[in-house]
Amino acid sequence: MSWSRGDDAPHPRVLVVCTANICRSPVAEQMLRDRMAHYQVPASVASAGFLLSGSEPDRTMVKLAASHGVHVVDHLSQVATPELLDATDLVVTMERRHARDLIVQAPQATARIHTLLGLLSASAEVGRPARPTQLAPWLERVAAVRPPSVLVGDLGGDQIADPHGRAKRHYKKAFEQLRDAVDELAVVLRGTD
Repeated sequence: MSWSRGDDAPHPRVLVVCTANICRSPVAEQMLRDRMAHYQVPASVASAGFLLSGSEPDRTMVKLAASHGVHVVDHLSQVATPELLDATDLVVTMERRHARDLIVQAPQATARIHTLLGLLSASAEVGRPARPTQLAPWLERVAAVRPPSVLVGDLGGDQIADPHGRAKRHYKKAFEQLRDAVDELAVVLRGTD
């Protein structure tokens, strides 16, 4: 999957990133796609990871999501590339290490790369963008209030832990965090108009 600058893909283009793109990010991708459609905001939503392309999603997470009306179908993992990051308006990650690794890959995209929960926290400070088409200047303001140290270390309340291969209660917790955060992100992205 790729987006090219200047093409006809709807904006904003949002990329959701987790480690393998098989558990958290595909579910968050579908949730956000559904919410943006509900708000009638044209958007493109995709997901990616750092490991292999072509892997199927985690069955436990897909089943849990389906039981809550979120249907992840025909998903195969893809790797986040610098080219994909360059053509994306907003990148939200599940963990700080994901954001750090992406910033190393594409330092020119730093203002567009945030942990999902960290972005929502910062948005409370700077307010919402006026319109989805004004995402870039809004993200610059958000990045300006993000202390440089916020992505250092892997502890903190701005992360959604990976449930892959763990007990079902970890899947449930991750799903609930994703549902709440994606609902809030969709509200932010639809703007204040």
